[in-house]
Amino acid sequence: MMSHNLLTGLLILLSGIALLVFIVFKLFPRTNKTGDHDAKVLLLIFTVLAVGLLGMGSWVCFI
Repeated sequence: MMSHNLLTGLLILLSGIALLVFIVFKLFPRTNKTGDHDAKVLLLIFTVLAVGLLGMGSWVCFI
């Protein structure tokens, strides 16, 4: 049976990976076509959020 920290960290880590994959394959190609500055700023914010989720999930999972 998995410990609570391992399960919680793994779920946070998987959500960060899913958000990063969604950004790379869905949002990034659309923002390059339009050239909209607001979309690029939102893409940067979502990327920072995904990297933060990856860091937090790995920290909770492995410590």
